[in-house]
Amino acid sequence: MFKRIRFSFVLFASVVLSACAMYLPKPSSQLSIEEHILLPEALSETSGLYCESDKLLSINDSGNAPVIHQVEQDGSISKQYDVALVNNDWEAITANETAFYIADVGNNNGKREWLSIYKIDRKNLTDIQKIHIKYAANSVTGNIPYAHDFDSEAMIKLDDSLVLFSKSWRTGITKVYRINESELEQTLSPFASISGLPGVITGADFDKTRNVFVVVGYKSDPFGNFSAFLAQISQDFTIDNVWPLKGYKQVEGVCVDTKGHYWFSEEATKGRGASLSKGKIL
Repeated sequence: MFKRIRFSFVLFASVVLSACAMYLPKPSSQLSIEEHILLPEALSETSGLYCESDKLLSINDSGNAPVIHQVEQDGSISKQYDVALVNNDWEAITANETAFYIADVGNNNGKREWLSIYKIDRKNLTDIQKIHIKYAANSVTGNIPYAHDFDSEAMIKLDDSLVLFSKSWRTGITKVYRINESELEQTLSPFASISGLPGVITGADFDKTRNVFVVVGYKSDPFGNFSAFLAQISQDFTIDNVWPLKGYKQVEGVCVDTKGHYWFSEEATKGRGASLSKGKIL
């Protein structure tokens, strides 16, 4: 979520991210954007995306209702799941055959010590398991809004674990955390990191066909300019490919469908509506 922010904080974060970005080699393959669809107003603040077999799931971030939206591939909303929770700052959604997973982990200001992951039974939406997490090195009293590394907007379900990717405003180095579903309160320390991306990560998925992580994100400045990207990350957390998403702004979610297409969502910004796009690797 990137709303009203103080000039100095954003400028600091923007400069740091620019300094941390490494030279990016030419991608080994081409990303072709095959579809660009405007989303309905109900998803103007889309903040997460998950691919089902022939549909998608999305959520809005803070200030919106606690609703999971089922989205058709033409961008229309075909179903809504109302969940008995509070949307403090929902930023990511993932799922499996039995459960939805919501990451209430948005922390742009750096003032949240405890964050929440919700596991919601797909057949009984009132059956909710709450996992409370905090970062081991986080000091909420010392964090500067939009200039710290204890924020996140990307989470995936991978095998028996949940994997969380940090939105590292200060250093530009993404921290990767593993969340244990069976532990209802836990302190997280990173088990890996990603260096050299041209901005912060805001969405992630795992491409089972190509065996790589897929992430989206952006770099921004105080004047409302965005430089969005989509990238493939190897299983040892090195960068394989980075594609600039020219013309896109606040890209927030990404997922891979069963045919290997990359779908990504974009939150509405000034002069640009929320959107859903489909990409193909050539």
